[in-house]
Amino acid sequence: MSVQLPAKPVLTEQGYLLTVVRYASQNSSRAVPVEAPCVLPTARSAVRAMRVQIRTAHVFGMTPRENARAVEWAESGWLYALGLLNSGHPCGFTVALGSGAVAEWSVRPLPCLELQTADSPRASA
Repeated sequence: MSVQLPAKPVLTEQGYLLTVVRYASQNSSRAVPVEAPCVLPTARSAVRAMRVQIRTAHVFGMTPRENARAVEWAESGWLYALGLLNSGHPCGFTVALGSGAVAEWSVRPLPCLELQTADSPRASA
């Protein structure tokens, strides 16, 4: 005879995964990460991180047209991205660089397991 213990609910919270990749050309299918992906706690913090990175992306060698597009997105386009993330949809921004390479920023919502320690307030509940 086996005794079944009551199952504890799995606690998850919403996170947002920010990735930045670079493709060698517009026809390339292999993405090279520019930096390690990071998980941010809110949609607003994820969009803010993406805005900061896009504003400083001129070091990638964007053309003047793409640079103007990036600044415009960082100034006003991010509101649409925030709305998409808050409704559970991914968002992103892509630019063609002067060298023919392509840089892409993307944020997608994802559920994250909430880690607990023995002394955390929810662990005793």
